[in-house]
Amino acid sequence: MEQNVAPPVNRHVVLELDDSTGAHGSRGQRLAFWINAYNAVVARGITRLALRESVWEVPDFFGVVSCRVGELVLSADDIEHGVLRANRPSPLTGAPPFEHGDPRLPLVVEPMDARIHFAISCGARSCPLVRPYDVDALESQLDDATRSYLAQELTVADDVLFAPELFRWFRDDFEASPGGLQAFLLRHLPPGPVRRAVDERGVALIEYRPYDWRLAE
Repeated sequence: MEQNVAPPVNRHVVLELDDSTGAHGSRGQRLAFWINAYNAVVARGITRLALRESVWEVPDFFGVVSCRVGELVLSADDIEHGVLRANRPSPLTGAPPFEHGDPRLPLVVEPMDARIHFAISCGARSCPLVRPYDVDALESQLDDATRSYLAQELTVADDVLFAPELFRWFRDDFEASPGGLQAFLLRHLPPGPVRRAVDERGVALIEYRPYDWRLAE
C-alpha cells in the first residue's frame, strides 16, 4: 500500500515545481532536475524563513523546507538522501528516507554519483558554489564542480590530508565509486602536492576540518 506523502505538519513547502521538466525523465534528466531543485529549495527556505546566521536557526531545517512536484512532497533531506544518494541512510538519522511502497521511490537516481556532493549546496560557507545544471552538459559540469571544490578545499601538511567534514559524513559514498575514495580523488584533483600525496600515501590519514555552517555570502 502506498504511503501518504502529504506534507507533515512541520513541513514548509517553499517551492512548487513542474513535474514535466525532468523529475520523472531519464537518469540524466532526473539528476540535473533534482540537483537544481535541492539548491532552489535550500535557497528559498533560507529566504522564506528569514535566516540570519545559519540554517541551524531552524531545528531540522533540511527536513522542514520542501518542494511539491505534482502530488509528491519532498524535503531537502528527501531530495539529497532519497533521490540523489539513491535512498541511502542520512548521516543524522541512520535510516533511508523512503520505505518500501513510498510513491517517491521511482524518483531515485541510480546508480549514485558521488560528484553530487560538489553540486548541491546546503547554504553554508563550506558548501560548493551554486550553479544551474543542464542535462546536455551535465557530465562536464559535474566534473568541473568536483575539480573546483577539491582544488579549493583539500590541503596537505606533514603527510596529513586535510579535508572538509563532508568526506567523513559521506565517506561510504566515495568508497563506493570505482577504486574507492583514493581513485575518486585522483580522477579529479589537479596536478600538485595534494594529488601527489594522495597518489603516494593514499587516504588512510585524513584530518577533517570543522564545517563552516555560517550562511554563504
